[in-house]
This record gives sequence, structure tokens and C-alpha cells, in this order.
Amino acid sequence: MLNALDAIKARRSVREFESTPIPMDVIRNLVETAGAAPSSKNTQPWRLYLLQGASLEALRTEYLAAFDAQIPAKAQYSYSPNPLPLVWTNRARDCGMGIFKHKGIGREDKEKRLAHDRANFEFFNAPQVFFLGTDQNAYSHGTIMDCGFVYDNLMIGLAAMGYGSCPQFSAVMYPEILKKHIAGSDDTLFIAGLPFGTPKAGSLVNGFQPPRLPIDEWFKVFG
Repeated sequence: MLNALDAIKARRSVREFESTPIPMDVIRNLVETAGAAPSSKNTQPWRLYLLQGASLEALRTEYLAAFDAQIPAKAQYSYSPNPLPLVWTNRARDCGMGIFKHKGIGREDKEKRLAHDRANFEFFNAPQVFFLGTDQNAYSHGTIMDCGFVYDNLMIGLAAMGYGSCPQFSAVMYPEILKKHIAGSDDTLFIAGLPFGTPKAGSLVNGFQPPRLPIDEWFKVFG
């Protein structure tokens, strides 16, 4: 198993998985460990749901039907400012064009671009998906940050054990559908999804890794 720093470096967005699920005893240990994350005044505001097997397949089928019917997808909160700052827009554009180039998808290849987008709504065929949320009636910016600590722990823990995941905002962009498939979640604000599993051997798309900023562009020392 990788140590914490090596696991952070090893983590990347995996978009193609083997079909074999991770054993439940491994998942329970991972989730319990992730729950050691800090939170303001120990409020622990997170809620975590796991979908797998027939439950996940039913959700996947309905998500894809909604996507194919061009039903507008709208999450319960705004992830980013609109408009994005120009420097962020440029980075996002570079990332999007980079993965298209890596996959050999041309600018005018509308069919392949649509398939690329559609893969988000089938959770990249992952055998298991976490859905992270909190109370939709009692949250603020810091609440989402607290939940993000658990989310990051899950991704790093999976990487440490040799598994992979892909953080997804698109996974919660049909909240009405999602709540139909997760009993007792009517009052949940869904923050993000996390498809996970064993990275598919020889996968082309899993080889894509966007560049990171040089440290001196975002880290400043005073004193």
C-alpha cells in the first residue's frame, strides 16, 4: 500500500474500469477511515451513499435515458462562478481539448464528442459509485468544504490500495432521478459522485493526465 504522499501523487481521474467490484470489507474500512476527516466543531455534516449491483444499473439506465432524451441536467447548487475567470476558462478549455486529442476525437466529430459526454452519465461503467451529500436544509460554503475532506480521503485511500476513481459533478446533475433510487435521501443536497474500482488494464483514456501548475504560480511564502 502506498504512503499518503505517494497516494496523493498517484491519484488521477480514472474513466474506464474493470467490472469486478471491490469487496465490501475493503469498502467499509475505507469509508470508516475517510470519516476521520476534520469538520467544523466536529459537526461531521456528510452523508455517503454507495450504489452497486442492480441498484446502480437501474440508476445508470435512467440517467442515460434522460441524457439521450436531452432532458436538461441541473444540480442542486452552482459548482463554479458564472462566468469563470478567464484564466480558469483557459485551463478548463486546455483540459477538455487535451482529453479529446488524447482520445483521437476531432473538433468536428460530433458523434464521438457526444459519446464522450454520455460516458459521464453512465459513470464510466464503474461497478460501484459513491454519492456524497449533506442536509439540503442546513448547509453553507464551509459545510461543502467539510464534506470535501471526506471525498478527498476516499480518493486518496482508493489510490493507496491500487484502485481508481473519478470525481464527478455530472453524477449529481439529475437529483430528482438520484433521489428516486436512494431511499431516504429526499432532504439530501447531493454534492458529487465518485465512480470507483480497478482501473481497466491497457485503457487509453486512463493514460490522460492534465498538467499541474508550477508550484510558484500558486504558492507564496512570507517571512
